[in-house]
Amino acid sequence: IVGEPGHSGPVAYIGIEPFLELPGVYIHRYGKKITRPHRKMGHVTVVRDSLDEALEIAQHIKEEVKAISCQSQS
Repeated sequence: IVGEPGHSGPVAYIGIEPFLELPGVYIHRYGKKITRPHRKMGHVTVVRDSLDEALEIAQHIKEEVKAISCQSQS
């Protein structure tokens, strides 16, 4: 999970809720309070019996989970 382009300031995670209780999906947020573009804010571990299934879920999470801020860059 990296900070979205155009976002600097207090972090807000969007799209994360549906994945928090999904079995075999572990979301690790690093506790950083401030996000910046491309700043590493966390990572996701997906455990499945099939590598293809794990990759599919990981890709979906990558598309949906964003680290943004209410304050846009100038």
